[in-house]
Amino acid sequence: MFSIERFCLNRKAAPAISLDKTISLVASLGIKNIELRNDLYGIPDNSSILDKMSELDVKKLLEDNDVSVETINAVGNMDRRDMIDDNLASLTEMLDMTKDLQLKNIIFCPVRSKDDVRSARQRQEDAIANIKDYSQLLKKYNVNGLIEPLGFEDSTLRFPWEGQFIIDQAGVDNFKLVADTFHYYLANVTDDDFDNKVDVAYIGLVHLSSVMNNKSRRYLDDQDRYMLDEADIMNSIHIAHNIENAGYQGLYAFEPFSDDLKQYDEQRVKDELVKSIKLVQKGK
Repeated sequence: MFSIERFCLNRKAAPAISLDKTISLVASLGIKNIELRNDLYGIPDNSSILDKMSELDVKKLLEDNDVSVETINAVGNMDRRDMIDDNLASLTEMLDMTKDLQLKNIIFCPVRSKDDVRSARQRQEDAIANIKDYSQLLKKYNVNGLIEPLGFEDSTLRFPWEGQFIIDQAGVDNFKLVADTFHYYLANVTDDDFDNKVDVAYIGLVHLSSVMNNKSRRYLDDQDRYMLDEADIMNSIHIAHNIENAGYQGLYAFEPFSDDLKQYDEQRVKDELVKSIKLVQKGK
């Protein structure tokens, strides 16, 4: 069910490891997929996506190690209409710099702001208009888009069914959703919600992480996210198995976020990956 080829390493799981070493590291474990980021070193910066390496050198490393780039994460503030020109420019830059890497997807994240005064309807309309524009540009490069609902209370798009609605209303055929267990937990997407409101056909990627503290749901943040663990209060493994049992056949990517992972060397990263994969395969 969960074969090794269906796992993926998001570079947030190995933030201290250079891209060239990350590619060989995942290949040594039989993992075939990685997620690149434009924010690994702080503020989003597209020039950091390839670790200052040339596209040609990265392409050779990927080919030699039989590893594919699943996503670049991410275009932020994807649903702000007043930022569409800047976002399209950033998206174009990402697509141009990776045009020979057979990139599959770009991830798009919504606004996080308590100061966003738009109505719920206006937010939806802006998101729909923007997705149409992103879709047209992505098609020129034969790349797809993934919307990642963020479960934080200050997020303008929290729930997977909201993402499904936006994709439907935009009428695009090259967008799906990221199902992130951390954000499902923050938004309190229950098993009943999943069964009755989530259409697994819209899921294009699953992000996995664990939280091991006793913070209230509303106070959790990215710094609480680690690789998978038996003490996970979110029960990410249960969520993953629900998604799998509903018919999902795509990839599962490990996306912890804690700065503690910046202290992990290659062996620690490998150990955490192997442990996490075994936990998913075993289930709970």
